[in-house]
Amino acid sequence: GVRGMRNREVYKRDPGTVVLLNNGVATVADVVTDDDRRTLRFELEHFVCEGEYQRGLVRILDSYVSNQGQPEQPAAWVSGFFGSGKSHIAKMLRYLWIDYTFPEDGASARGVARLPNDVQDLLKEITTLGKRAHGLHAAAGTLGAGAGDSVRLALLGIVFKSAVLPESYPQARFCLWLRKNGIYDQVCTAVEAHGRDFRRELNDMYVSPLLPKGFLRT
Repeated sequence: GVRGMRNREVYKRDPGTVVLLNNGVATVADVVTDDDRRTLRFELEHFVCEGEYQRGLVRILDSYVSNQGQPEQPAAWVSGFFGSGKSHIAKMLRYLWIDYTFPEDGASARGVARLPNDVQDLLKEITTLGKRAHGLHAAAGTLGAGAGDSVRLALLGIVFKSAVLPESYPQARFCLWLRKNGIYDQVCTAVEAHGRDFRRELNDMYVSPLLPKGFLRT
């Protein structure tokens, strides 16, 4: 007779030898530490881009590519029951979009992940579009109760943070104004010359004596 197969023999990777670095739960927080990068790499290497994951990525990427040059870009809404993988697909899309490079060996997110041809082709098109503009950028985060009375400001905070700006709108706007006028570095240097951290000083922007002094010296 035919020898019966064990469940573990069906899988490409033996599940008994795989240690889940993310405990089976994906988060959309920024990758900052070495542990964050190891977890991200694990998630990309084990990303099974099939079924709904594949269809979802294709729909989102194809919609973006197809609507280039149009007045508006349609948004994508990812829905599903608890634990269905909404955060996972959002995190994978974020790092595949920019083709994140791992600093330890120069490996890229798209090179690490096993992606079907249709997803690969659309990501290549995204890269081409980025080269025609100012590059590719991605931001991700959670709103939750932190959104307070304004979801728009909370969303802007996520975008600001991804661009290494203060999350608070007034402080971020002030920094953008300094950069626009080419004096950001000079003001930072003037503030830090007094032994204060520029970003911390921004928290007291309206009463800080050092910020206006630094501004006037430029």
